[in-house]
Amino acid sequence: MTRRTVRRSARRALPPWRRPASIRVRVTLLTTLAVALPLALGVVGAANALRPLLLQNSAEYLSATVAGERPDGADDPEQNLRRLADELTDNPRLEARLHTTTGPGPAGDDTDPDLGDLSLWPWTDPARARPVIQRTLTVGRPDGSTLVLQVASRLQHEQYLLNTVLLATTAGTALVTALVTALTWAVAGRVLSPVEGIRRRFAELTAHDLGHRVPVPGTRDEVARLARTMNATLDRLQSAVEQQRRFVADASHELRSPLAALRAELEIALARPDLADWPEVVRGALGDTERLQHLVTDLLLLARLDAEDTSRRPAAPVDLGDLVREEAARRRPPAHLTLTVRTAPGPVLVDGHRALLTRVLGNLLDNAERYAAATVSVGLGFDHRRREAVLEVRDDGPGIPPEDRARVFERFTRLDEARTRDSGGAGLGLAIARHIAALHHGTLEVAACPDGALLRARLPAGNAGP
Repeated sequence: MTRRTVRRSARRALPPWRRPASIRVRVTLLTTLAVALPLALGVVGAANALRPLLLQNSAEYLSATVAGERPDGADDPEQNLRRLADELTDNPRLEARLHTTTGPGPAGDDTDPDLGDLSLWPWTDPARARPVIQRTLTVGRPDGSTLVLQVASRLQHEQYLLNTVLLATTAGTALVTALVTALTWAVAGRVLSPVEGIRRRFAELTAHDLGHRVPVPGTRDEVARLARTMNATLDRLQSAVEQQRRFVADASHELRSPLAALRAELEIALARPDLADWPEVVRGALGDTERLQHLVTDLLLLARLDAEDTSRRPAAPVDLGDLVREEAARRRPPAHLTLTVRTAPGPVLVDGHRALLTRVLGNLLDNAERYAAATVSVGLGFDHRRREAVLEVRDDGPGIPPEDRARVFERFTRLDEARTRDSGGAGLGLAIARHIAALHHGTLEVAACPDGALLRARLPAGNAGP
């Protein structure tokens, strides 16, 4: 069991509450936190800013009330102070306490208020507020004692106001957060619903049924682009799978034919060994074996080109002029054919792989020799305007009909003239040549020709090209 399989098994074994939440849940939670946290901090900040204002307002109310209700006249200060205490006791926001102290009382009639504190808990009972803001009035007596009147604010009114503000802002914060959460949940569900549709449709795909396509929403957002990209990928995948199936079927047929012929020849010879021409039987079997060898070699090369990204191989400058001359000198065409070579003066350099480019030229020459009547010509030039090397192979055979010029590059495609065991190939040579040209960022096509067939390959020039 691989490490990745172990991790997947462990993830499936987790309880539901420990598994990663869906994107919809995560987006909703993050949005809720992003809204709720600033609002909660704002409520706390506003309450902190409001608390000293309420305390200051209570102190100002206390001072104004004491100053407004303090009776004028100084004929009997003690009586006036007692009357003031009685009047202030009836004020529900104030608390008055009159007492006598020995010796001198506090200096002056008023003391600076102690601003105290208010609770930020919105469910605080205002009746239990501690009176802390106070004013002190004193009257001296002849016996040396002092009559002291202490007036304090109960802070019940201020605590009630603060409670009301906190409850209102908290309720507003909860309401806004709930609305944002519900809206985010609905919007996220609407946005992600196409993704769920894509997932369901994609889950229906199998290796034997690649005809399904994911639904594309009628928008121009990332989900729509994802759906279109997935459909394009599925198109390429389906095309590749179908091509692979055809390739396997054609390869099986092509391999079965020479094997069946070889077996038939050997069975006939063994049935009447005394009448068999054994040298001829061996030559026939050797021919079938060579045909099988060439076919298997081509199949292996195609499989390697399909599976390997040869564009990542380190390319080297290749002189196509030298390559053409070496291949022409190496070949031994049939006696009735004449091979002519014409190359551009100077080197024609391309960046690529020499062995693969040699295979391109060899396959083009094999195809030309198979159909040529008398001559095969190879031409190599350079297109300075497009900075491309141009390789042409021409024969004077029956030519390729215009309707078949694209089909001849398909695998296992052979025209009617080629469907003979002796002269016809397996239909892989031109497919391999075009595949190699494409890997070198070039092209291979059948060009128009008044007589015979003309195949033209174009390859981009290398950095050191002319």
